[in-house]
Amino acid sequence: MKQKMTLLLLSLLAVLPLYADGLWGARAALDINVPGKWHVGDMSHKNYHSGLGFSAGGVYTHYFTDNFFLEPSLSLFYDTYKEEMIIDFSNESESDPTVYKVGLRLPLVVGYTFDFDAFSLSVFIGPELNYAFAGGYRFHNNHLQDEYFGIFGKDAGHQRHFTCAWKAGVGFPFSDWRVDLETSLGLTDMIKGPASCKENRVSISLLRYF
Repeated sequence: MKQKMTLLLLSLLAVLPLYADGLWGARAALDINVPGKWHVGDMSHKNYHSGLGFSAGGVYTHYFTDNFFLEPSLSLFYDTYKEEMIIDFSNESESDPTVYKVGLRLPLVVGYTFDFDAFSLSVFIGPELNYAFAGGYRFHNNHLQDEYFGIFGKDAGHQRHFTCAWKAGVGFPFSDWRVDLETSLGLTDMIKGPASCKENRVSISLLRYF
């Protein structure tokens, strides 16, 4: 189902420019990753702690009217956060390693721009697909770095490659630029098994139209 949604959104990215009166642009963002708690039955635990990341990619803004727009975009992201655990391997130990992920982020938002006398304000909302194609742990101890398993895979991995979030934000357009403040709330579990945990994120991004 998620693969079909990804193909649908990618197809939309390819087809829209044929019909749309819109703008191409590039976007770069600084991300604050805020994973939620692990939930198992009635119990919950803060297993992950916030971390920083960044993303960069392209955006296409399709205007239906002077103010109402549809905006698909595609970005490459690098996310990090801390996992609360102690690793003890071959008489060597380390606590709270950094989790990192590299992948593609595909949001599709609809929005409206309000024009005031002194400035303009855009508001937007919509779904966001994330596909992490690489990831693992970062240790200070090189031996642990070589030996410890990753976060994906059938044998040792416990996280999913695909996740879906709900994105909302406000933007401040000026000239050929726009500054956005965004939040993405996780809709699907990022971990496998009986436990439940969702990814959330707050971002500030800079968009430049060509």
